[in-house]
Amino acid sequence: IRTCGFFITMNPGYAGRTELPENLKALFRSCAMCVPDLVFICENMLMSEGFQVARALAAKFVTLYMLCRELLSKQMHYDWGLRAVKSLLRQ
Repeated sequence: IRTCGFFITMNPGYAGRTELPENLKALFRSCAMCVPDLVFICENMLMSEGFQVARALAAKFVTLYMLCRELLSKQMHYDWGLRAVKSLLRQ
């Protein structure tokens, strides 16, 4: 018996994206997601680059990042999500 799975990831909060129509929503089961642990992700990315004190640096980076998100401008073109964190750490 062959099986096949289809998965849809929706992120309607981003510019230019729309909500999934109700007739398509009925065909799929929803799944709850949780907020990723930024400190853990940052720590692993820093460790993979060879940083010896990755845990402390990751905690400081996430603290700074959260402060920037809370205190800086709330304009829509600022992206404070996981994609931006990973992009910044890769540079």
